[in-house]
Amino acid sequence: MPRISFGLTVERIRDESVARASCPDRSGKLITMLGKTSPLQFIFILLLANNVLQCASMNVAPKHQPHTQRLQKNTLTPKQLDELIQSPHIGYVSDEAKSLEIFVIGTSHFRCNSAQEVTTLIEQVQPDGVVLELDPERVLRLTKQSNGFDENGAYQGQQNPEEILYGADFVAAVNACQQMDIPMFLGDEYAQETRQRLTQQFLSWEGYSPAPLVKSLLSSIARAEHERKVRLSLPRTFLQDPQKLAPIAVTSSPPFVFALAFSLFDNGAMAYDGSVITNTLETIVSIIISFLASCLLFNTVIAERDEILAASTVRASNVVRSLKDKTSIRKTWSFTVKKDAEQSTGDTINTSQSLPLFTLKTPLKKAAIRNLNLFEPRWLKMIDQVTKEKDPIFGCVRCTNKFYSAISVNGEEGRYADIIFEKEGTIATIQELKEGKRPVSGDRKVNVAIQGGDSFVVDESNLSVTDDGYMVATNESPTNIVHDGDDASPSQAESSRIVVVVGLLHGNGVVDLLSKS
Repeated sequence: MPRISFGLTVERIRDESVARASCPDRSGKLITMLGKTSPLQFIFILLLANNVLQCASMNVAPKHQPHTQRLQKNTLTPKQLDELIQSPHIGYVSDEAKSLEIFVIGTSHFRCNSAQEVTTLIEQVQPDGVVLELDPERVLRLTKQSNGFDENGAYQGQQNPEEILYGADFVAAVNACQQMDIPMFLGDEYAQETRQRLTQQFLSWEGYSPAPLVKSLLSSIARAEHERKVRLSLPRTFLQDPQKLAPIAVTSSPPFVFALAFSLFDNGAMAYDGSVITNTLETIVSIIISFLASCLLFNTVIAERDEILAASTVRASNVVRSLKDKTSIRKTWSFTVKKDAEQSTGDTINTSQSLPLFTLKTPLKKAAIRNLNLFEPRWLKMIDQVTKEKDPIFGCVRCTNKFYSAISVNGEEGRYADIIFEKEGTIATIQELKEGKRPVSGDRKVNVAIQGGDSFVVDESNLSVTDDGYMVATNESPTNIVHDGDDASPSQAESSRIVVVVGLLHGNGVVDLLSKS
């Protein structure tokens, strides 16, 4: 059986009983060494080759000068923009037809200069939105740790940003956006979804297709003549900050180093009894299988997630446009995470004077029945207040972006909420309510059946947030919240800028996909 290394830190040592003749052929040693290369090493070596080809194809300049006129915005001049995107870790895509500019910054998630680079880019660009390579679970975990809270919400002391080992780049982006009041968008899928796709494609031949990897290698050669984009340069990035190479080197170098040492210092004798041919065949098979495994990892962990990140960026640009056109509303606030979800004893909300708002992923249509499973403390508080009224109603609005991060609120664990939703909503009438308990924790939950009623439009000037953490449209009756978009004034000519924060290996894939979309 061929000896194949799929691990990242160990390499099998051959235990040959036959004496081996010394092989002075260096090419044979190189092939043997490649046979021991792990899938992660194949991906890294091929991606490096891709970026070397990219730099070589640019003749003089390490980065391509885009054929486009810079869009004027804020205090950033065209000259400053040109200087900014010459940074090797920053990619750039522009669409003049949509008045859109996208800056893709490639980062290393481990301790290096990436955190400061992310903060600097956001401060200089002053974007209309920032897309992060995170999912809801990861953003909460990272921000809880950075704010000094453990998994149970107990305060352990504020963490020094310089002591953050993993995720400092994302934490820096979140902090900068909160300080500058910039909308944030989660661009990645859940980790469980990635693992599930990897498992599903393990038995599928399509998952081992080398086409995406080969296409990535050739992309820098077959380029459009009027391409309005700038790609990242990995070699220059690693030379500028060698610490960014550390995570890849630590995880993938041990087998490579061992194989190199083994091939250079192996002076044993090999008897010419057919073992040379056998060893060569084993090495060739090892190279082929390792390459296919590399293709599987590249397709699932990198290429397919590039598509997800690019699609999330397009969605973010559309949401930003809806804010500029005033068809959506953005609201930010903070609230504490209360562990007890007992029935509320607070003041009763008079729904004839105010309307609590509940956000949905899809709009509630008139006469439609929808079942809600409520367990978050703020929604339980809201439903308790609503059911105290004679006619229990609340408003449902379609949420186009939802971002929550952990913060400290008066020394307690809290949440920073950044919500964008469409102005037009639907009145929901409670048809049935059932109390229950969550299966694992035993915490309270409520199942609510609602029915859609009349539509309304939220007046942003009459929008507020309760102490319990949910929005209400105040001082209006539901029928008088309609304003038919009086203040709507679409501004198609106004430019938009988006910053995308992703890992270095995702940078060029995202840039290429965005330039084609």
